[in-house]
Amino acid sequence: MKKVWKINKLVLPQHSDHAGVMWHGTYFNWLEEARVNALSKAGINYVDLTKNGFELPLIDTSIKYIAPLFLGDNIIIETLFKISKSPKIKIHSKFINKSKKVLTVAEVNLVLINKNGFSIVRKRPEFISKAFSNLNG
Repeated sequence: MKKVWKINKLVLPQHSDHAGVMWHGTYFNWLEEARVNALSKAGINYVDLTKNGFELPLIDTSIKYIAPLFLGDNIIIETLFKISKSPKIKIHSKFINKSKKVLTVAEVNLVLINKNGFSIVRKRPEFISKAFSNLNG
């Protein structure tokens, strides 16, 4: 069974516009926070990853806004990693309110690169493979 990683978020004034609706850019910040948090819990601190010469840049993304998030909303972001031998790392996320209604779904695709030369890493180092295995559950 795939592991679902969760974080809780609260829509604060800095996340919303004057109508109290969450600003679209906040979704991207929260998606990144969710995946960096999951990586950390799986055994890789993102800072250490970069110090070891690697990065996980975003190569494409999609977000489907089903219903708006409003100032004061408590949200759970559920994140599911789909990591295979392919260089592409697929991440699916759902923004869920306290009534368990899915308000937003997103897919983010990353690729592991070597920062020296910005080349795609096809044979992952053991410490990364182990953490990726933990992410998959």
